[in-house]
Amino acid sequence: MSTGSILKALRNASMMTQESLAKRVHVTRQAVSRWENDETIPGPDMLLKLSALFEVSIDALLESEQVRYCECCGMPIEPSIMGKTKDGEIDPRYCKWCLADGQFIYTEVDQMLDFLVSNVPQEGMSEQECRELYKRQLRTLPYWKQKMIQEAK
Repeated sequence: MSTGSILKALRNASMMTQESLAKRVHVTRQAVSRWENDETIPGPDMLLKLSALFEVSIDALLESEQVRYCECCGMPIEPSIMGKTKDGEIDPRYCKWCLADGQFIYTEVDQMLDFLVSNVPQEGMSEQECRELYKRQLRTLPYWKQKMIQEAK
């Protein structure tokens, strides 16, 4: 599915006309028509506006096949479970269980480990083995790497 087809489907699902979408994002109806007919692609700033309006990721608008993982817990994420900033904008780096309204739910690695060990156990592993496995994995994620750098200062 092309970006134009995706935009048209999202607009129709939102019960908007090209004119009403154009007004919401401050462009002409002709610009919307050109997007939907794949004559042009919205620029980066407009993609941000459209992703916020339709509550989907930019990847979804561009039909990126890239699988995203939460940078805090490592869980695969799709647009419907992406976290949100305090302004209500989607943050594609985190899931909604790690980032809600701009606030991180897990601020200490032990909090995250407790959650993972109790909710995502690994078959055939003791609780301690599971905890060590998750601890090694968390150290590779950007959120926890940054926290370790900050704590080292």
